[in-house]
Amino acid sequence: MLVVIIRTLIIFFFILLGLRLMGKRQLGQLQPFEFVITLIVAELATTPIEDISTPILYGIVPLLTIFVVHYFLTLVCTKSIRFRRVMNGKPMIVINENGIDSEMLKKLNMDVNDILESLRSQQFFSIEQVAYAIVETNGHLSILPREQAPAPKSVPLSLVVEGKIIEANLGISNTSREQINQFLKQRNIALKDVVLMTTESSKIFVQPKDDKYFTVEL
Repeated sequence: MLVVIIRTLIIFFFILLGLRLMGKRQLGQLQPFEFVITLIVAELATTPIEDISTPILYGIVPLLTIFVVHYFLTLVCTKSIRFRRVMNGKPMIVINENGIDSEMLKKLNMDVNDILESLRSQQFFSIEQVAYAIVETNGHLSILPREQAPAPKSVPLSLVVEGKIIEANLGISNTSREQINQFLKQRNIALKDVVLMTTESSKIFVQPKDDKYFTVEL
């Protein structure tokens, strides 16, 4: 038992030293390659702790290698913009003056619900409140608020998301499929071309694909 405790403490302090050298970042602030390194470190650390027949150097040497690799990758990233883009990607604008950029979401393998959830977590409940939104290389959503944008009077309910009617919200909003289809038909918009359609209070928000969003007061 004493051997296990000593091996655990050695690995613990070695990892602590390595992570301190990586910098003071929260998990959500890690770049992609840093997140991968963190996962590998966690896996490597368990081997010499769980199996005392494994020499402790078999755990320390791979960990040391990983930390050295991280140091040099970080160094190269600070010197080369091109290499940094390869390793980390680049910030992507997902909301602009026209609203949600659905093509950019596809490139990021994200959907509209991901964006709406991120907006709500930062107290933005309507696309109209946002001038620009950028997905950073670490996955964080940075938002530039739209000046003097009206705050919604109630929580917007999604009626259509990426061309699909949200059945669960129809009853809550007292809306039918026929009403949605008629509303879109009057404006020459096909259901499949609707990125987002929401309702709140007496207002309808519509984000067509490849076009600027608009709102209609009922």
